[in-house]
Amino acid sequence: MGIQILGRVSPVLATIALLSASCGGRAAAPTTASAPTPASPSYELWVVDQAETTPTGGGTLYIYRGSDLTAASPAPAYTVNLGEAALGVGDGIGKHGHSIAFNPAMTHAVVASIKMTGSAAGPAAPHASAVTPAGDAIIVANQGGKRLQRISADFKNDVYKLDSAADLDLSLLEDADHPGNLPVIPVFAPDGRYVYVPMRGGGSYVIDYQATPMKTIASLGKPAIGPQSCCATFVKDTIWTTAQGGATTTTTSFNLYQVTGVPDKPVAKKILSRTGNVESHSVILVGQYLWLADRFANTLDIVDQTGDARTMSLATGPLAGRDPAPDIMAASPDESAVFVVLRGKTPVTSNIKGLDNAVGDVGGFAILTVKDGGREASVGSVIALPLAAGASVVDPHGLRVRIIR
Repeated sequence: MGIQILGRVSPVLATIALLSASCGGRAAAPTTASAPTPASPSYELWVVDQAETTPTGGGTLYIYRGSDLTAASPAPAYTVNLGEAALGVGDGIGKHGHSIAFNPAMTHAVVASIKMTGSAAGPAAPHASAVTPAGDAIIVANQGGKRLQRISADFKNDVYKLDSAADLDLSLLEDADHPGNLPVIPVFAPDGRYVYVPMRGGGSYVIDYQATPMKTIASLGKPAIGPQSCCATFVKDTIWTTAQGGATTTTTSFNLYQVTGVPDKPVAKKILSRTGNVESHSVILVGQYLWLADRFANTLDIVDQTGDARTMSLATGPLAGRDPAPDIMAASPDESAVFVVLRGKTPVTSNIKGLDNAVGDVGGFAILTVKDGGREASVGSVIALPLAAGASVVDPHGLRVRIIR
């Protein structure tokens, strides 16, 4: 499996999508200093249905204009069959477009299909990628190969190359505290000095991604952060990260950690923890509050930065009586709305057979109305996605807001 790459979506957009995994959020909390309120920038909402559209992979990208999302039944401005778009590009069609990430300028993401390398630990299976804050490289969390990898990126000239000399073989770092070094997602520090990478088997690493080869600065073990880590976001120099806990094939749980002392001496503190039919996933910052989606329990937790939390059901309003299975979230530029993807009836990733933790009955996304600066929310509207051409199921996962500068 490689990093799937698209050419330009259209002459109007003059941009392309990177299909990788990311969980939303922003680098830092907004300033509280008084200043004139600028006009909200124009934006697009990008949603990826990861259901395969060809026998060998693909998916479907839907792009909505922000100005259209207030309509009763908004239609996408552009629809891209990712299987067709990848034909004849680089190393070909990727599978399960899991999410979306843009370069810092939001003009590009990836423009060639690059096959990542496997290792003795297993075949290549990239789970997440992110463009460096400087916009000069793409860091890839290759779970199957237990590697963190770097692709050099020249977005101006559309030149990209896998820098094999930069590979960090995480399998060599496994021990009792790091029993399963499958990297989940690279999350950059606000100042761009390092990247924080949670591990699927528990624990995490702080990594110098600019070194060749990349190298660890510090780490946390499984006793500090449990297994099935997923999403993370920085609030200034503090990391908030989720972990689903349990074993991949049997159980889930709900955990939120606060990590301080990065980069040199990280310390993790468990802020929230629940067991049962629960599963913490996406975490983003809305105003001064952390929002966490629980796709098993169909809830949204809103947490202030002292750890005080309130839980609300998302099976309310237009979702009353439904099984929304909320997943990835992203806020509009003015933070008046939060978009949350809702999984389908037949999820192609992340589902535990017999538990159905990722099963939903919508297959689309919801628009949540933000209230009281992020302290409160309500379900405003719901948009179901159609069965895409060539696909047999509907299963959206990736969702991201692109600001039009």
